[in-house]
Amino acid sequence: MELLFNENTILIFFFAMIAIYNYSNLKEYQRMAIIYISIYALVVFNIIGVKLALAFLALSLFCFLEIFTPDEMKFKILVNPLYKITDFIYISFAQYAFGEMCCALFMLKIKLPPILHEQEAVFKILSFLFMVWALTVTLQQKFVIHTFKEMYSIFICFPINKVKFNEKLDEAGSILVSIEDSMYFERSSYSFFSVKYIFRIIKNKIAGQTGINKVLCVFSAGNGFVKNIFTESRGYSTIPMQLIRSLGIKRGYNYKYRRKIFEILYSGMFFHGIEKMLKADRVAQRQHFKTYLLYIYFHKVNTFLGDAKFSKFLNAFDMKYDKKNDKDIYDCTNEGIFIACMGLSKRADRINRDNVGYYLEKINGVELDGDVICSMVEKMKVEPHHGNYLE
Repeated sequence: MELLFNENTILIFFFAMIAIYNYSNLKEYQRMAIIYISIYALVVFNIIGVKLALAFLALSLFCFLEIFTPDEMKFKILVNPLYKITDFIYISFAQYAFGEMCCALFMLKIKLPPILHEQEAVFKILSFLFMVWALTVTLQQKFVIHTFKEMYSIFICFPINKVKFNEKLDEAGSILVSIEDSMYFERSSYSFFSVKYIFRIIKNKIAGQTGINKVLCVFSAGNGFVKNIFTESRGYSTIPMQLIRSLGIKRGYNYKYRRKIFEILYSGMFFHGIEKMLKADRVAQRQHFKTYLLYIYFHKVNTFLGDAKFSKFLNAFDMKYDKKNDKDIYDCTNEGIFIACMGLSKRADRINRDNVGYYLEKINGVELDGDVICSMVEKMKVEPHHGNYLE
């Protein structure tokens, strides 16, 4: 045993990491902080070099996040190795300040020419500050995503083989898709990273342009597209991206860049993983998976009606804030569904008798009564807190 451990830094390190992991009283972020401190100390005392420290850091975090995780649903949903690596990289940088920790390690080993040797102390101080920054971010946990078990819990409440895929659900889905994501059923991807989807946006931008103006408009549209991805008003979020945002962001919604990257990455990983899991288990009605996501959407995503915010879409119809609503989407009028869908982008209170026709012409395959819609909106504005908001 003495020969086994004698100067075997790697073996000693991983035995220490296993001990940290098995100490059940520690939260995950506390374990991460201990790993950071341990690796930083090893480099400071010249026990290991920066390259080996980075290897230790990456490997230990990957093991904790992807192998030793108690999140059982992650093993079932993230079966693709590329997805596991993507998940590890995202959580490490977005939630556990991996980038700041790497900067702290690199600054420890910066070597200046002899004439500037005294200035190396500055980098030592900066290294320590980056280390403090990394620990602070890790322990404060201002941005946190839910576990896969937590994200999947609503799918357990509403299993696909129990959902009624009928004309009413098709109509509700058509209203939602027409307003929020017109290419939802055409797009193969779950995020906007679809060639067809991006070209359609650019095509709409350059409509009516000719010659050199069309070329300039293409570049302008591309530049605007990239910028708008991260804005609040024009985020180009698809329905799956909106849904994964509601399912996955536990804390830190205002960190819009981290949130948007989360939507782009996890909408594909999470929903592709569930779809494959349903196929592997040969679950009934799995062929309706895309419509099923719309059904889950109605039970999870929030909406805004005037000054009121409803944490779940269906709360606007029964004012119930329990785990399950008294009303399901089948019990709601199509006119009420239309208003609640307009509320997703905070436009419900803008509907009036002058513009309702403009909004309705965008709805495909569903007959809606504009007078009923306007009456419901007017009542919603006058008595916003008496009874149900919508019928």
